[in-house]
Amino acid sequence: MGVRRLAEHFGVSQMTIRRDMAMLEERGYLIRTHGGGLPADKLRFLHRAFPQYSVSPQKAAIGKLAASLAQPKQTIMVDSGTTTLEVARNLPKDIDITVATTSIWVAQELYGSPFNLVLFGGFIRKGFPSTYGPLTETMVREFHVNMLFVGCDGADSRCGFYTTELATTSLEHLMMSISDYVVVVAESSKFISKALVRYATLDQVDALVTDTGLSVADRKNLEDNNIKVLLAEVD
Repeated sequence: MGVRRLAEHFGVSQMTIRRDMAMLEERGYLIRTHGGGLPADKLRFLHRAFPQYSVSPQKAAIGKLAASLAQPKQTIMVDSGTTTLEVARNLPKDIDITVATTSIWVAQELYGSPFNLVLFGGFIRKGFPSTYGPLTETMVREFHVNMLFVGCDGADSRCGFYTTELATTSLEHLMMSISDYVVVVAESSKFISKALVRYATLDQVDALVTDTGLSVADRKNLEDNNIKVLLAEVD
């Protein structure tokens, strides 16, 4: 509801409403918008939707190391997923970049940051806060990005990277096709087994950021296929 309607509803001046809004914003209950405001929970609903989410030390370290790859003036695409969310959280705030994403979670995390932020619309996945489908793909197809950060549900150092989400596979292919540099971010435990469908072969990936638990054999296989391997050490 806007300032004018609130003033009429409560029978007070618009100045009084603006002053009260400023107080509510300062206390974290309100986010000001042009001509009005929104309850803070409207932009924080995912904290209630996913209350059990926790960050493993490996995932946090991977996100921090991967985020350091971003360079000024780049356009960065961040895929949906908990590890890519850690990348978004750690992107350096002192550089001028544009961040594009299909993840509502990432958009929420970066809301209010100094970055230029692009959120692609489309159907919203039932099990995870991100968009997909033909509308999303139509928009993504018109973009070009310098770097893509993408996760995986399973991996094989001889075959490639896998996801359990068949419905989003074509979107993953499209995001890689518009990206100059593809970075997979995944814990080393993902190399234990494959998942439902392969979304990337080894020659489609430029770098892997994982933790120090990656086996020597897996690292050699990846590097023999021209994938740069970066190992994040847990503090």
